[in-house]
Amino acid sequence: MSNETGRDSRAARVTPLPLAFLLLGTLAVHVAMFLNRPAASYRVLALDGDAQAVGLVAASSAVLPVVLAIPMGRWSDRGKAPALLLGGGAVMVLGSLLLAHAGSLPSMAASNAILGVGQLALMVAAQSVIADLSTPAQQDRNFGLFTAAASLGQLLGPLLGGWVISGRDSAELLEATTRAFWVGAGAAVLIVLFYGLMVFVLRGSTFGTSAPAGETHQPGRGSALAMLRNRQLSVAVFVSFSVMATVDLLVAYMPVLGEHHGLSPTVVGVLLAVRAGFSFLSRLLIPVLLRHVERLLLLAINATLAAGTVFGVVVIDDPITLAVLLMVLGMSLGLGQPLTMTWVVREAPTQLRSTALALRITANRVAQAAGPAVAGGLSTLVGVTGPFWLMAVLLTASTGAILPLRRRPRA
Repeated sequence: MSNETGRDSRAARVTPLPLAFLLLGTLAVHVAMFLNRPAASYRVLALDGDAQAVGLVAASSAVLPVVLAIPMGRWSDRGKAPALLLGGGAVMVLGSLLLAHAGSLPSMAASNAILGVGQLALMVAAQSVIADLSTPAQQDRNFGLFTAAASLGQLLGPLLGGWVISGRDSAELLEATTRAFWVGAGAAVLIVLFYGLMVFVLRGSTFGTSAPAGETHQPGRGSALAMLRNRQLSVAVFVSFSVMATVDLLVAYMPVLGEHHGLSPTVVGVLLAVRAGFSFLSRLLIPVLLRHVERLLLLAINATLAAGTVFGVVVIDDPITLAVLLMVLGMSLGLGQPLTMTWVVREAPTQLRSTALALRITANRVAQAAGPAVAGGLSTLVGVTGPFWLMAVLLTASTGAILPLRRRPRA
């Protein structure tokens, strides 16, 4: 039996139950993160911080991951994914508890940075595990389910946090956010539970090493940046960067645009929930879509469609029409992350797949850290629509980067 055949049978044997535990753990990760994020903003305000302080505390969770993502990917390539999963969950529990006891803006930023490191470890390891346990035919489906679980967590986390905090006046806000962070810590305990169950089921397996079944694992060698000389991989990373920047800027600046259009916070919240819900739906449809449309063409169509939709969001202020636009935008943006995960895995050297995925995560964290700063500068120059023009430019550039690859024969 060939190595590839052995890998296929191994993946088919071990994927279903471990995948279920991994998806539940991923759901818990994003419930915890997206509960803690808005709670942290309210905590900053309760500590007499201003809008700038809110932004700095929010950005603190992305700064360390820019530096640590590739080393963590290297570690995962060396078979340490289980340690990253369990350690990352424990760090997220710690970060949530530290946030619950933070009484100053510097301690908020430090606690949020710890939380971000925990999430980074979990995402690097979880993506590595999916790549290792999936046959090539399963990768798009499994990465789609992985990101769908993340989308569901992004919906449930803010709802749960809002329920805990809602109705509190400013005097009670510190106490209310403390309770929210304790709930976040509880969600983080579930992360350790579900990922721990997955590690237990896979005990004795070589998962996380990126080595096909039947091959002896050798630690990955080679520069992460050198991999970017592969045009396909570098474009995949750029597309992922563009989509992540667009999603983060949309969440951050849709309230600002809504106020400019005279929309209430409730309406803006519903619009953002519509976007997240349709991103979740699109990820479930990935196997169906790929049966009819080739991957690069699908990514190019979606980037172009998303860019055009962003232009529409800028000029339209009718809530119903905006909801329709956000449905289209959610469907388009939802496909970017899972499809680029599979793209990166297939282009990376076998022994460096986790490192390549970490390189993609590094680009995403740069987008999260630098995007708001660039968008804020554009807002100063051209007004509230500036961040949306930036989104449209990034998405259009993604289409421009993808299309030449469809005309170029693969070696």
